[in-house]
Amino acid sequence: MSRGPAFLRTTTFRQTLLSAALFALSSFIILAFVYAASAGMTGRRADAAVAEEVIALQAQFDAGGIRTLNRYILQRTVGGGADYLYLLVHPSGRTLSGNLSGLPDLEPDEEGRLQFPYRRPLAIGTEDSEKDDRTARGQIIELTSGYQLFVGLDVHEEYQLVSRMLNTILAASALALALGVAGGVFISRRFVARLDRINDVARTVRAGDLKRRAPRTHSGDELDELSENFNNMLDRLEALMHRMRQTGDSIAHDLRTPLTRMRNRLDEALREDGDLEAREQALERAVSDTDEILGIFNAILSLSRLESGESRKALSELDPADVAEDLAELYEPVCEDEGLAFTAEIERGLTIQGDRGLLSQALANMLDNAVKYTPSGGAVALRLRRNGDGRVEFSVTDTGPGIPEADRERVVQRFVRLDNSRSQPGSGLGLSLVKAIIDLHQGRFLLDEGPGLVDGDHGPGLRASMCFLHVST
Repeated sequence: MSRGPAFLRTTTFRQTLLSAALFALSSFIILAFVYAASAGMTGRRADAAVAEEVIALQAQFDAGGIRTLNRYILQRTVGGGADYLYLLVHPSGRTLSGNLSGLPDLEPDEEGRLQFPYRRPLAIGTEDSEKDDRTARGQIIELTSGYQLFVGLDVHEEYQLVSRMLNTILAASALALALGVAGGVFISRRFVARLDRINDVARTVRAGDLKRRAPRTHSGDELDELSENFNNMLDRLEALMHRMRQTGDSIAHDLRTPLTRMRNRLDEALREDGDLEAREQALERAVSDTDEILGIFNAILSLSRLESGESRKALSELDPADVAEDLAELYEPVCEDEGLAFTAEIERGLTIQGDRGLLSQALANMLDNAVKYTPSGGAVALRLRRNGDGRVEFSVTDTGPGIPEADRERVVQRFVRLDNSRSQPGSGLGLSLVKAIIDLHQGRFLLDEGPGLVDGDHGPGLRASMCFLHVST
């Protein structure tokens, strides 16, 4: 069953139609008030004029009686009082004078006033059928001795003007409503056309094409803003899908080696000709490979939790010096075992908003990388200070091979390992975890060159730093 054109069902059309109806209704109410005020003013003006004429007639009656009044009425009807209507009636009901054929067959109000239609001849000598239908307002006065006097005023032109005003009001209200409907149709059709283009892109994306983007007019209106946000969302979705595929490929690549190695060692342990000691060594190495695989998966799960923001609610105020001192105490003997010089400069009295466990993990990953990639005879330095822009900065500086500037943004992505680090154990997730922890704390992660050459054969080194807002206490 057809539901009619799509634009008729849009919110824009309904709101435009409602606005047009409200505008037409408000216009009608305002103009109706003007009409009522105009009609009332016309009636009051006529009543005031009739009241003045009644006073004049009453003065004539008081001065000379019925004959003087009758003569005055005859003079008025013959001599130019055409807008006024008179009728003087004898107590017997006989008409004495006036320009009306009889008293109006209507009940007057409490003040004796009434409004009535009457017919006036168009010209002298015209037939009775050729009369002009008019409107008048008047007043009936009871004189002494049973005489009745009616005085009225022709208000036909004034009421015709008011009637035309009423018709204009109705026509204007109808026109406003019609223009509102037409405007609603026009606006809604344009709105639906633009919205259909966005929906078409959404259907195409749902079908699997992530390259399509919603068209924009750059007008800055709500649909253009919707298209911009929709396109930004698609850009983000495409990047996530690309990262997911890249992550899947990286996982497959990085797990293939330990899984193959573990399978070979398990196969070696199952051989019947192997001795017990060789089997036990093979199983131990297989367990080590299993731990390596589990470490990769645990790192991936930690990254997912961090990027979802689950740990943000655990942040609290802490002194970062406690974290730095614990890690310095832990890594100083490690550096000595590796033949590295280790120094620590830690400033106390600073406060940041953070999670101590996560910050320790991030700093430990940075120190692990420094120790892992710095040749024997080099140096590693840990520093905590408040830098020039007022932020609290952890930094780890080494004299290893460093990271080329072109690769510094790439190394914080998942499973990214540079060529010179392939020989070292690892999954390429260490700096990704550091970056995720810093993002959770709304901090900044920077990679710069280290101190340069040391003894002519090490360097240029790497300086990794994470900066956080200082919390005033």
